[in-house]
Amino acid sequence: MIGMTLILAASIGQSDVSFDAFFADFAKKRDGIFVLEARFSQKDVSKEETVESKGAIVYVKPRRIIFRYDQADGLGPTYLIDDQTAYEYEPDISQLQITGLQDNPQTEIFFLGFDNDTENLRKAYDVEGFTPEKSEPGAHGIIIRPKNKDEANFREVRLYLRNEDYLPYRIHITHENETQVDISVTDFHVNGALDPIKTQVTLAEGTKIIKDDQFVETVGPGGKLTPESVKPEIPLRAETQSEGTVAP
Repeated sequence: MIGMTLILAASIGQSDVSFDAFFADFAKKRDGIFVLEARFSQKDVSKEETVESKGAIVYVKPRRIIFRYDQADGLGPTYLIDDQTAYEYEPDISQLQITGLQDNPQTEIFFLGFDNDTENLRKAYDVEGFTPEKSEPGAHGIIIRPKNKDEANFREVRLYLRNEDYLPYRIHITHENETQVDISVTDFHVNGALDPIKTQVTLAEGTKIIKDDQFVETVGPGGKLTPESVKPEIPLRAETQSEGTVAP
């Protein structure tokens, strides 16, 4: 997710040729991202109410992403996607749900533009470029729409991308029922040292583990970490980058 020419920046989304060139540049920039830590703030908007939340994101190449939600009285829900397996931990009800994802390109949506697999993304979704408003800090954006609306629970995802590495600083999701989710990503730390524990879900004692709707076990004394940790292998040539707030 090197730099684009001004001509390409002006024409992205107007032709398949220019968009293919943009995606090639997107993949090239993303090849250099091996680990990411960031903060996010989220608004879930419906006709009835707006619910705000915040938390932390960890992404590790090649295929693991974690969303940890903050909670006033301790750790909130944690969602981890490891390639084709999803882990949904809800500490309020002491349950971890593990679900095997289908082996198809639609699983790409779970990574929300943090990885560099553009080929599978375009197999499952209609993808096009757009130019954000001038008030936005990034010059490029991607719109993702499901090709088969019956198999998706969203109408459209818009990724607003940073200029330097095409990481999304804003994610806007519109669902079929007109509800919307707006996520701002801030405090990017790219290719820095990462505690392997951050690549796992920390389960409290007494947590029930359910896998594909089948009870597996109840976590014993001392709690448990799952799945196996991932240690990013960052080449020496990859420079560490740390940045503050970039969200609009």
